[in-house]
Amino acid sequence: MHSQTLNPFYYSVANNVSYDTILKNLQEFQSLGVKQTGTTALNNTRNWIVNKYSQYSYTNILSDIYTSGSNQLYNVVLTKTGILYPNKYVIVCGHYDTRTGTGTNDNGSGIAIILEIARLIKNINTEYSVRFINFSGEEDGFLGSEHYVSDIVSPENMDIRLVFNIDEVGGVAGQTNNKIKCESDQSSPSSNNASSAAFTDTLANLTILYSSLTTEITNAYGSDYMPFQSNGEIITGYFEYNESSYVHTSNDNLSHLDPSYVSEIAKAATAATLYFAMAYEGNVSIAENETMKTTVFPNPFSDNIFVKNSDNEKSFFTIYNLFGEKIFEKDFSGNENICLDEIPAASYFYRIIKPSGKIIKSGILVKEK
Repeated sequence: MHSQTLNPFYYSVANNVSYDTILKNLQEFQSLGVKQTGTTALNNTRNWIVNKYSQYSYTNILSDIYTSGSNQLYNVVLTKTGILYPNKYVIVCGHYDTRTGTGTNDNGSGIAIILEIARLIKNINTEYSVRFINFSGEEDGFLGSEHYVSDIVSPENMDIRLVFNIDEVGGVAGQTNNKIKCESDQSSPSSNNASSAAFTDTLANLTILYSSLTTEITNAYGSDYMPFQSNGEIITGYFEYNESSYVHTSNDNLSHLDPSYVSEIAKAATAATLYFAMAYEGNVSIAENETMKTTVFPNPFSDNIFVKNSDNEKSFFTIYNLFGEKIFEKDFSGNENICLDEIPAASYFYRIIKPSGKIIKSGILVKEK
């Protein structure tokens, strides 16, 4: 079990989730009609998503084009670049196509949450890049996500920290919707299962911290994270606990789901995205010209490491585990021999930061057995 403590900054951001915005986006999504492959409604929904991101002042919005039969389809992709690891990604995703009906729950609810996360974190610095992907073709067999993995992730050897999928999270109108399923990889290949379980455990803990919801950990299946899972990526996701009987019918509409439940999930999902991408409060800059002045050695190490900072000014040396949890911090000036004999053998992230908040060095630190 990986414990977290409430971060006041993450809480303040998550608490700015707007019920009115969630409701408005659900209403607008519904009004766009039945979004099946090859329909004008699907293309109109793609344009609607692009316009929403533009309204939030994003400019780097891409339409990832692929074909299925005679149909030209689009994944809408938006990247918020990380300040330390711009080429390592936390993917937040969900599909916008529907089957038979307007799909206000499946998956207008997920799209409304993804849009709200993007709105809220626009001006927040994160260590890792956050890539929002709105997939088409999910209802026809993960067409959009299969294309994305085979044509982009694999050829580009894309470095993915986590895939966080949000699909069908509207709940059921008239029922008590106070629980959410957190989905963990329990399928073959098994090499990514343990990491998925750890991230999903963390997602469940974050959900309890930043929303009024309780959680249940279940297996991942039947959504756009599965092509990533098959490719060996680490996945997690949300799915409603009270499962609607109206999905894939003409009755999958706003009257049969719970917008308050969607808003509560949006709070948890926003905080989880901030946590997984390692977000900062305020404007944090990287002091590129100071990086070469600072050295950390040996690496790998056994019990002690030596940190050298040639300007002799006070700095903070901080170590995080691979789940983003701070496990060690020490302030030093100039040169410092730091004993780390009590932390277990593993790989870690480290940062050296000035009191001003400038990051002067960061990287991966390996402790040998």
